[in-house]
Amino acid sequence: MTQTLTRKQVLKATGTVLDAMIAVHIFKEPVAPLYLPMIMRDKRYYFIPEYSTDISATYMIGDQFNELDDSQLKHRFMRELIDLDRSGGFGRVHASPSDRCKAALLAVLDL
Repeated sequence: MTQTLTRKQVLKATGTVLDAMIAVHIFKEPVAPLYLPMIMRDKRYYFIPEYSTDISATYMIGDQFNELDDSQLKHRFMRELIDLDRSGGFGRVHASPSDRCKAALLAVLDL
């Protein structure tokens, strides 16, 4: 059974939950629900990068979008960043890691 996320759930997500959502929906990583959610690569478990708090990990999301050939998806991502902007018009430059994650999820899931 596939669970679908709502816009409200994405906007409320924080910390490890948001990081796991990014791993699953952006990077297509299999997440193992151990004591802490972890991703599995080559039969080894790894901690999920802290996308929602570590800006260098968050930049990997932008790199993932830049590799895509889908201009509509890129446009949705930018629109969501602007909608989440709390900095007075500098959303793309000064967006928090958490807001970047949420914008990416909302764009990919088309919510």
